[in-house]
Amino acid sequence: MLVRQPPVWAQWAAWGTVLAVIPSAVWRVSVGLGVDLGWSDEHLRLEQIPGRGTTYVIQLSVLSIGCAAMTFALVRPWGERFPRWIPWLGGRRVWPAVPATVSLAGGLAVAAIVVVSALRWDGVSGFADNPHSPWAKLMIACYAPAALWPILLFAVTGDYIRRHLRA
Repeated sequence: MLVRQPPVWAQWAAWGTVLAVIPSAVWRVSVGLGVDLGWSDEHLRLEQIPGRGTTYVIQLSVLSIGCAAMTFALVRPWGERFPRWIPWLGGRRVWPAVPATVSLAGGLAVAAIVVVSALRWDGVSGFADNPHSPWAKLMIACYAPAALWPILLFAVTGDYIRRHLRA
């Protein structure tokens, strides 16, 4: 049972964190699996795709979706009480400061990554030689929603903190 039911907007925002990350994850996995999305052979070699870079982009994609999905802990009962199936912790109360602190730290880290990536986009995108190509625009369209992740995470975290301060 939740301390206080989160508002509908917070539940939708939690879903939004995951939905914001999926397009960039699909882009990375596609490139890693060899789908031609406009990167030059030179850039693919630089990124070690195929090879170690493929493993990296797949792991990064799974990790980013997994981390975004952890936002659900802020709006679901398992963010307040450990599920019974977890050894030694099952059924115990989650100390609210833990998810709040982890979420705030994660939001700051993701916000920093978003800002640095935006400022250094030419070095990150693989399209420095042709930034206005349709492929470059598609990549921007896939990565732009990820900028919403920290904003949505901060909003949901703020609601979590508000609900637990009143409890």
